[in-house]
Amino acid sequence: MSERRKSFAQKLLGEKKDPAYRSAVLSRRAGAKVVDDGTVSVTSPHNRRLGPGIKVVESACFSCQSNCETLIFVDEASNKVLKVEGNPASPVTKGVLCSKGLAAQDLVNNPGRLRYPLKRVGERGQGLWERISWEEALSVTAESLLANREKYGPQGAAFLQGTQRGWVGVFSRFANAFGAVNQGAPGWAQCLWPRSSDNAVTFGAGYMECADYERTHCLLIWGVNPPVNWAIKAADIMDARERGVPIIVVDPHLSETAAKADLWLQLLPGTDTALALTMLHVIVAKDLVDHDFVANWTVGFEEVRRHVAQYTPEWGERITRVPAGLIVQAAELYAKAKPAAISRCLALDEVADSVQACRATSLLAAVTGNIGVAGGNVDVSKRGEINQHTPTFAGNQWLGPELEALRIGHEEFPLLCGKLAQVPYAPVPGAHMPGLWEAIATGKPYPVKAAVIFGSNPVVSFSNARQVREAMAKLDFIVVADVFMTPTTELADIVLPASSWLERDNVISSFQASYTYTYVQRKAVELPEARSDVEIIIELANKLGIGEHFWRDPEDFYNTVLEPTGLTLAGLKEKGRIYAPQEFPQYAKKGFATPSGKVELYSSILEKLQCAPLPAYSGEMLAPTTEYPYVLTTGGRVPVFRHTENRENPILREICPKPPVFIHPRTAASHGIGDGEAMLIETATGAALGYAKYTEGLQPDVIQASPNWWGEENINEVIPWGQYAEGIGSVNQRGLLCRIRRGKAGDAAAAGGGV
Repeated sequence: MSERRKSFAQKLLGEKKDPAYRSAVLSRRAGAKVVDDGTVSVTSPHNRRLGPGIKVVESACFSCQSNCETLIFVDEASNKVLKVEGNPASPVTKGVLCSKGLAAQDLVNNPGRLRYPLKRVGERGQGLWERISWEEALSVTAESLLANREKYGPQGAAFLQGTQRGWVGVFSRFANAFGAVNQGAPGWAQCLWPRSSDNAVTFGAGYMECADYERTHCLLIWGVNPPVNWAIKAADIMDARERGVPIIVVDPHLSETAAKADLWLQLLPGTDTALALTMLHVIVAKDLVDHDFVANWTVGFEEVRRHVAQYTPEWGERITRVPAGLIVQAAELYAKAKPAAISRCLALDEVADSVQACRATSLLAAVTGNIGVAGGNVDVSKRGEINQHTPTFAGNQWLGPELEALRIGHEEFPLLCGKLAQVPYAPVPGAHMPGLWEAIATGKPYPVKAAVIFGSNPVVSFSNARQVREAMAKLDFIVVADVFMTPTTELADIVLPASSWLERDNVISSFQASYTYTYVQRKAVELPEARSDVEIIIELANKLGIGEHFWRDPEDFYNTVLEPTGLTLAGLKEKGRIYAPQEFPQYAKKGFATPSGKVELYSSILEKLQCAPLPAYSGEMLAPTTEYPYVLTTGGRVPVFRHTENRENPILREICPKPPVFIHPRTAASHGIGDGEAMLIETATGAALGYAKYTEGLQPDVIQASPNWWGEENINEVIPWGQYAEGIGSVNQRGLLCRIRRGKAGDAAAAGGGV
């Protein structure tokens, strides 16, 4: 650590950030400067029109949840997107744009783009299609769904969606209006829902998803590598580092972020809860807690004190492989740095004890008083628009207790499947997906014979992918709305061409986009027959006789969402953004939306739901066997893809043509696997093909694969079902036992892998 950074870490200075410094940082990023109201003033280097027939549209990328503001250059004569750039005038993203956004013109220009509705005319999966009109596509879909409901009840149709893209609340509303209790996505129990459930029961608000990078004095980055999937936050982290902020990174792999850390905690995959509990032990034992905050704003500290006494640094080292002294050093640095912030993400959602892992990290922030304060973990400001992510907006109240009870997983997984929806800030309930796929395959506890799939590729994105494929083959009717033909759309009866983000308007309001701004996504181009998901849902709702729950058209929907702000969609387009500052401490006026009104270290809600009220590590140390000697994590990400998307983009595929499998050179050499060569990963569940990428940043017995590749390269083929996280049903994807060998094309398929 440099002397400047060491001084900061040791003194833990609390001065207000120098505005001149902030101005310099922004200038480095985007030629911008801070003005008095905290927004950014910038002179854009781009004219609104670059020449005859070319326009520039200010919009916002939706290639991921960061929603970076963009400039879209369009040739008006050909309706062709020429290029996409980050918008340097954005006070939110300040010109930052990752490779997915920069290559986004391919979403419109790719010759493989779905451009009109299709009806299957051959056998399922044979690839024979007939072009049909929208009227026929919607009519066939509505008639099939109504016939299925008449025969099997509303529970006989599964409504499946992908990662949220500004319409998931509308899709959930659509499912609930139809009566379909079995809705969900691969990401609900595997991404965000464990963290959201933790936030709901611990704080009643989303504090732990929002690290105040700009004002913190220490960053603890856990289970996320922003340079590959969160470009704007990666820039924020580097700005903090340049300021001298010490950085602690928890990651099994020497990622780009870990390489910048002052302290790197290289834990064994899947032992996150044990590490967090050990750090909590150190903070309590060394009396580094914030006594004022704990006394006035929390409940359950004495229970926590007694509970964490068992999780000593020596115990933590034995479970996690992180040296005890390093755990102590990290805990002390984080606890003494007032304020400090935790940035966490997907890894905690995908371990075997997902909610407990999330809860353990939340307790670290709570006992040190780093909740709701500038520089700590914060909640977003209230800009006034309607929240589309509540059970009420989704229409869960229309189902009634009898239908609710039919949801797959309703009794076993209350945090996912319904009972948590009765408390503030609860996520929208959904079905337990492994259980739903088993119901589709077996007809038990009842038949599920239809699937409505929007923006999702379940054949690839769900764990235990082979069983998902086998289950889908037993469905009577499948309708898919997507942008490209995927392994899932290939199995559909009706395919609906959805618009990409460049072809639709949207209102952007997300903690992953901005803590203080709501802004607008403007349509730049239009394909004649591609329709937005919101438009498709509204038209299908009318066909199904449930149109009274919806709006006239997408513009009417966004006007409704914005109505409390006094703006319309047209008004927001003109204004550009809605800004509301955060006020600290954020809990001072209303406390916390929990039963006690305080942070519940000991959760009364979890206790009521018969889940562990205090986080505990119940896992045993992984014990490699002769047959399966390696520890596998499927958490590797590459910056050019998000989940199963962008595999059709030639620019991005040139950057990353094959799925990397990170492996220690010594381990690879022992199996005769050269750097870049094909290798086969096998578990008792299945096999997948990958390509070795040498790194000494992994322990020799740890393998890190990349998920969501298609066909036999899909690592989800090897992930088993059967053991699920308490209360929420997450599938363990970080800490499995596997074996490896040299491979070649066809090996995974021969072993039962994806095709």
